[in-house]
Amino acid sequence: MESNRQTRIQLVVLTAFALAAAVETLAVLHGSWPTARQGFAGAILTSFVAACRLFPLHIGYKRKMLTDSAPLLAAALLLPPWMAGLVAGGGMAFAEAWGARKISRTLRQVVFNSSQRTLSALGASAIFGLLAGSGLSEPDAATGLAAGAAIVTAFVVNDVLLLGVITAQLGRTVVGDWFRDRGDIPYDVALYASGLVFAFLGNDHVWFLPLLALPVAVFHRAMRDQVALRVQTRDAVEALADVVDMRDPYTFDHSKRVAEYSRKICQELGFSVDVTDEIVAAARVHDVGKVGVRDAVLLKAGRLDDAERNEIQEHPELGARLTARFPDFGRGTEAIRHHHEKWDGTGYPMGLKGTQIPMGARIIAVADTYDAMTSTRVYRAALSDEVTRNEMARVAGTQLDPTIVKAFFRSKGWEPLEDPAAFASVAMEHNRVAI
Repeated sequence: MESNRQTRIQLVVLTAFALAAAVETLAVLHGSWPTARQGFAGAILTSFVAACRLFPLHIGYKRKMLTDSAPLLAAALLLPPWMAGLVAGGGMAFAEAWGARKISRTLRQVVFNSSQRTLSALGASAIFGLLAGSGLSEPDAATGLAAGAAIVTAFVVNDVLLLGVITAQLGRTVVGDWFRDRGDIPYDVALYASGLVFAFLGNDHVWFLPLLALPVAVFHRAMRDQVALRVQTRDAVEALADVVDMRDPYTFDHSKRVAEYSRKICQELGFSVDVTDEIVAAARVHDVGKVGVRDAVLLKAGRLDDAERNEIQEHPELGARLTARFPDFGRGTEAIRHHHEKWDGTGYPMGLKGTQIPMGARIIAVADTYDAMTSTRVYRAALSDEVTRNEMARVAGTQLDPTIVKAFFRSKGWEPLEDPAAFASVAMEHNRVAI
């Protein structure tokens, strides 16, 4: 299976490279020699593409965004197609090769990313030239329409190639999830708008292009400082969640493990990086609301009475209200609030059922269940993986989302059980209390 996956990825990369090389060659053969202004603009924009790749913009906790879309579009509007492709692909190749010295960047990644950017710039430049005719001129409706078409072309070519390599990696199509999870589209729009401004400025005053590096650097530093403050806040909330775990020696590092299991489930489901990070962040602090639960209740070895049960069942709501105050956890608030809901509607705090339960909450519930069952508790010893697997299969469709359980099983390398009900009596003997 792994060899088939590698073969698929290799085929996509080679196809992208061959297509980029062929189209670039055709563009060169039918292109004209650049003017001095175009040569200068091309050199500056190449350096911008490389710099944008080497120094991504910090937009959140462990979230960085490449900003090379702006100089790529400027090159597509200012330069003939062959030069635009050379600027985008050359700048990207330099940055990727340089970055490979510091990170685990493979030759395959360098080739694919460079080919992807080359094709995006070539396509955008060709469409703009076809619609604009004489090239970039005064801002008017025709130029705006041509520039808009160039932006759409660059966006589509870029995303189609990315979808191709992701589909090859996962072995299944992810088109629906891709467009549903593209929360970074507003950033893309802003970057392409910046590229349009760069192009008009470079068309009239090409010698001013190097000066654009100064405001960009200042903005980059401001965003980095802002994110640093958010990171400190996030670390403080996670530290609070760890304090909650440390109150009970049997659950130490529980939240960290649940977060890691949740990440693996998201990866099995083919979620985007942004959606995965959102769910993992919620999983990391899913029990932080237990800070408001008394030790006498949280650490009680015996059965809880009704009042104590009500107290402990308040922790998801308390955790959701606490984390909602912070930007990096705000989007995961509902996952925290509902991670004790059950697939059949018998959970808490609201008794949500099935797909009414937020996806993040369903994922955390599965990860939480596994870690709870395989950890030693004050009222029982840890269960084995075999018993835990059998019990999770048994409650799939009642307590847990069966689709999420299957994804978790795949992440563990477990085969699904054909008759999980047959194993119910085995698990019952081990005093199962998972969630």
